Amino acid sequence: MANDQDDERHRSDVVVTGIVADDGYAPEKAAVAGKTPAPLIEIPQSVSVVTREQIEDRNLFTIGEAVQTVAGVTVMPFDGTNPDYRARGFVLDYAYDGVPSTFSSGVPEFDLVIYERIEVQRGPTGLFRGSGSPGGTINLIRKRGQSQVAVSSALSGGSWNNYRGEFDIGGPVDEAGRLRVRAVGALHDRDFFQDKSHTRKLTAYMAADFDLTPTTTVGASLSYQDTKANTPMSGQPAFGRLENGQLHPKTEQFLNFPRDFQHLPSWNLFTETTVEYAGEVQQRIGAWSLVVRALRRDIPRAWEDAFVRPGTGVDPVTLTAEYVNRRSRGENGKTAVDAYATGPFTLFGREHELAVGYSFDKRTTSFLARSQTSVGRFSILNPDAIPLPPGAFTSGSETDLRQSGFHAQLRLRPIEPLTIVVGGRISDYTNRSRTIAPSPNPTPWAVAQSSRVRGKLTPSIGAVLHLAGNVTLYGSYSDIFNPQTQTRADGTPLDPRIGEQYEAGLKGRFLDGKLNASAAVFRSKDKNRALSDGNGFFVQAGLVRIEGFEFEVTGSPIPGLDLTASYTNVKTEHEVGSAALTGAVFDLNTPRHQYKFYARYEPDALGGAFVSASLNGQSSVVAGGVAGVREQNAFAIVGAQLGWRFNDNLRAFVSVNNLLDKVYYQRVGSINTYNFYGEPRNILLTLRASY
Repeated sequence: MANDQDDERHRSDVVVTGIVADDGYAPEKAAVAGKTPAPLIEIPQSVSVVTREQIEDRNLFTIGEAVQTVAGVTVMPFDGTNPDYRARGFVLDYAYDGVPSTFSSGVPEFDLVIYERIEVQRGPTGLFRGSGSPGGTINLIRKRGQSQVAVSSALSGGSWNNYRGEFDIGGPVDEAGRLRVRAVGALHDRDFFQDKSHTRKLTAYMAADFDLTPTTTVGASLSYQDTKANTPMSGQPAFGRLENGQLHPKTEQFLNFPRDFQHLPSWNLFTETTVEYAGEVQQRIGAWSLVVRALRRDIPRAWEDAFVRPGTGVDPVTLTAEYVNRRSRGENGKTAVDAYATGPFTLFGREHELAVGYSFDKRTTSFLARSQTSVGRFSILNPDAIPLPPGAFTSGSETDLRQSGFHAQLRLRPIEPLTIVVGGRISDYTNRSRTIAPSPNPTPWAVAQSSRVRGKLTPSIGAVLHLAGNVTLYGSYSDIFNPQTQTRADGTPLDPRIGEQYEAGLKGRFLDGKLNASAAVFRSKDKNRALSDGNGFFVQAGLVRIEGFEFEVTGSPIPGLDLTASYTNVKTEHEVGSAALTGAVFDLNTPRHQYKFYARYEPDALGGAFVSASLNGQSSVVAGGVAGVREQNAFAIVGAQLGWRFNDNLRAFVSVNNLLDKVYYQRVGSINTYNFYGEPRNILLTLRASY
């Protein structure tokens, strides 16, 4: 009976961008490291997958909540709505159904309800991206039209007026199933543990896939999200100097005020509306596929807020701080195209695979602003006395970043147990900018010499050796580049930074595909970093070294039990830097030790009841604080869940986060902001139905 339940819960008929997802805890394949889905044990890099089943079991609503469960990933709150995600010392970039993006974490993203799964590759991903972060890539796989009618919905309510409703409906329109559609929506309205903070987010998504012929499929989707955040959480400030500039024994220390304390005015407001159009054409020619994907995303945004002036903190005696206010309105834009051909070929009597293609990505910004303006000193106990910024803007700016490139990847199998994965990309990169009215003396578009790169080669090579049918040993090299704006004494720009990584590991798939396990060791270097030459110019001599190892186990080892577990050890260091930095920790936000565990148990013997437990912990971090004065010590957070499955279509459960009500800082910021408490203990009741 339990096996039957597992088969029902671990559905295997969902086709997602070429991936047949078993929707369980031990997915077989991922597409983040190539243009076609490949078995995880044959990918010579570290890859983790968060499937739709995991998303629903754990009540994950945002991308941040999902990647927080992934091995080695740290989530850093930013402006209350758009966190930063970091791995191996650097931020993570995005891809959308494999379409590379110059967007990194920290920009507005859609609710998790529109995605089927999330794939995370850790380490440089320049082969299909070109320029970007050495941290890795989050590949967001969107929901597609369904071949069978399916309807699901969920309602949630919990602490701090946290209310949410969502639905997902789809299926074939015609009897032959040539036209398949999907409609998804969510409304999330909630307060937070910090006073005054409130967010309302409406998400809508529609997708359709149509088989023009037995070998030609076209698809399209429309995504919409409207977010309004009142006094979004920005953490708390810390103690600074006295008003007269003198030090105080509490200078640089945390306020240690209650977690619900809010030092920002109630009129702080952030609004964002995101609209995305995406299309796809896939032509199958025998075993080969020709695919063209394109998307356009527009994000009109506006904010007006006040906060403690950067570089200053709270007077420890008077509890006052110098505030600034500002106002901004504008739009982020993105246009991307990804075209490729992929398929098998035979050489020397053995079958190999080839993927070749071209991608183009354009990211634009256009904003009017009223820059930070000091408005005086106010009590942090009465922030509503701070005046709003005047309505008139004082400056304007626009940017236009474009990146394109040709790429190729070969999967060669020269002998039976060995696969060699080799590839490269040739990239062009241009970043231009200008000022616009009401800035004084608006400027024309200009491209600095340092903002243009042509014909940059990004190589990647790996080897996978099957030790047994289900166990592989692998090694790989990959890199990525990042242009720099600093110049040498002769006026020429520094060469781009190069983030390179060497990785080796073991991967296995056990218990007839019910359990995945992996272990990896890695060493990365970020080279050509700018160092001052002491005369106002720079040399490309800086070097950062990152090394570590990690373990991850995911799956269902026995009937009724699902689990994910990981441990990551990362050391980041300035190997070559200024006299003050050489030998020092590079990324103060990345803990040396990080462990994550989640287990869910639903055996037949419980008659429909199920229970889960989670444990996330890490070692200490200094981040934006001061060692020994303002830092977060090692901590662990416990979560639990208890629920009841009424039948195959209906279940209810209650989740308790931070069960032991641990007081900790999720992020340590500067003395003016971003000292974020982690959420206190909170409860969420959820009802999920599917038909």
